[in-house]
Amino acid sequence: MICVSVLQESRKLSLVDMLNAAPQCDLIELRLDKLEKAPDIKEFLSQKRRPLIVSCRRPQDGGFWTGSETERLALLRQCIIDRADYVEIEHDVADQIRPFPGSQRIISFTNMGSVPENLGDLYDRMRHQHADVIKLTTLARTPEEAWPLVQLVARTSTPTVIVGLGKPGIMLSILGKKVGAPWTYAALEHGLEAYPGQVTVRELNEVYRFGEIDKSTRLVGVTGFSRLQMVLTALLNAGFAAANLPSRCLPLALGDLGVFRKVIEATKLAAVVLDDSAQNRAAELASSREPAAEGTGAVDLLVARENRAWHGYNLFVRAALGVLEEALRAKGSDTDKPLSDRMVLIVGGNALAASLAYGVRKRGGLPILAVRDRGLGQELAARHQCRYVPLEAIYATTHDLLVICSDEALPVTGRTADGPSASIHPGVLRPGTTLLDLTTSPLASPLAEEAQARGCHVVHPRRVLLETAMAAFHLLTGRPADRNKLEATCSALLGDA
Repeated sequence: MICVSVLQESRKLSLVDMLNAAPQCDLIELRLDKLEKAPDIKEFLSQKRRPLIVSCRRPQDGGFWTGSETERLALLRQCIIDRADYVEIEHDVADQIRPFPGSQRIISFTNMGSVPENLGDLYDRMRHQHADVIKLTTLARTPEEAWPLVQLVARTSTPTVIVGLGKPGIMLSILGKKVGAPWTYAALEHGLEAYPGQVTVRELNEVYRFGEIDKSTRLVGVTGFSRLQMVLTALLNAGFAAANLPSRCLPLALGDLGVFRKVIEATKLAAVVLDDSAQNRAAELASSREPAAEGTGAVDLLVARENRAWHGYNLFVRAALGVLEEALRAKGSDTDKPLSDRMVLIVGGNALAASLAYGVRKRGGLPILAVRDRGLGQELAARHQCRYVPLEAIYATTHDLLVICSDEALPVTGRTADGPSASIHPGVLRPGTTLLDLTTSPLASPLAEEAQARGCHVVHPRRVLLETAMAAFHLLTGRPADRNKLEATCSALLGDA
């Protein structure tokens, strides 16, 4: 089930949010701690269209209550007497608010920092406080932080909800759903989050397909919580759903490699799709690799084979080069090897840049690496047998294609209110150049918009993402994905390209 959090300052806006949330969820949490005036609980209960959870959070629990603790406890007691469906009570004051027929008590623990080491003992004490439901809220950023929470939910007979703060919290929501947690929390829409990074109910349904997950669901890990990784998750989930396959994606962070290996084994992940920052580190998890992954040293997909041995792939190389070759053919290249003898200027020193340098050379092109860190640039150029140029030299370097892989390695061309502005000056763009800017993927960058005005051929990064998702789906399922379904999913999330 999905519970939408309602957190407003006024009674009227709270009632509006409750009305709007009802068609999209199974429960509604009414937060009283931000209301400017003392609430009439009976009015809220009379207007509810879904079962209502009432809470009133203290500042140390991430709330906004400014009154006295005596007043707060009296308010929670009144909610129970008025028969709110659920009333959330913190574990340290639970003994001061007795159970009452017609209302269920959620005994909660919140730690805004990290998962405490004594969580197991604390949980056992909460179970003996006459809890109808136990709720654990904490900052679980990595699998090693999340795993103790998931284990508690999986082994207990008391219904337990786990809430992870921030964007990584979606990992706990999905794992909780798989092991039987009764519900999870979501915001009604962006701007109405109960805490920064809270997932919206639309994202929970359309991206993560929360309602389709159960104990039999086969999970595929996707590391990272950026917009790019969220769209990739949505594409894979759309493909799984269209093919009627019981697989869904689990967003997670890499964290410590040793613990990560234990977690992916314990959760029996079928595969892990790796974001750019994880590709080099996670390569060592693969006991075998395809040639592109071996040659680049970067792995963006790990697939479990027999005996849980992991095989590594680099799908980005094929996807990006395929899209670039298609763009060159659209410009009139009629050869079987459109990249042959083409000078490709690659900006960045990350895994994507190194992978492209490897792939371009393999297809007969002439890669040129431009990296701010001279030592790193020379090392990558030597490894991939290509040319290196200092970053400031890109404006005088002849090239047919320009691929920008990393914005953190770009030259400083000006200043903003926040400090130096790291961006490429449009002077690098020449009519006829083919540009692929991956720094804002899956969205088009301002530089790409300028390139179109200057007569360049622009390749949208969304095309690379789509081809990567198509390749991953095929490797995971042995069948082609429904391209139309994936393209429709992209458009629904990002608009038309």
